[in-house]
Amino acid sequence: MLKQVMLAAVIVSVYGTPAIAATPARWEYQGNASTGEKVYLNLDSIQQEGRKNGYFFTYQIGVDRPFAYTPCDGRFQVVTADGVTFKPLMNPQSEATRKMLDRVCTYQR
Repeated sequence: MLKQVMLAAVIVSVYGTPAIAATPARWEYQGNASTGEKVYLNLDSIQQEGRKNGYFFTYQIGVDRPFAYTPCDGRFQVVTADGVTFKPLMNPQSEATRKMLDRVCTYQR
């Protein structure tokens, strides 16, 4: 037991962080956007909106990772640069974003 505690202390002191790391997010490939960039959905980010039948989620398109919302009617919106206000609802421009919205709205944990 003492050896394990000492080993953990050495690992923390050498690396500056605990040896037990958080589980990495699960990103699922959705296809290519109309711009040619790859689209990924963060499955761990999908959260049901409390008052409505919609979902908040994070996705990646190219190097950008927007925070978004969908009311599950085929449209979605992304947060603006202030991190609080959402842009107007828009229709997907590619099969990849349509697939992403379908995945968000049917996702089961």
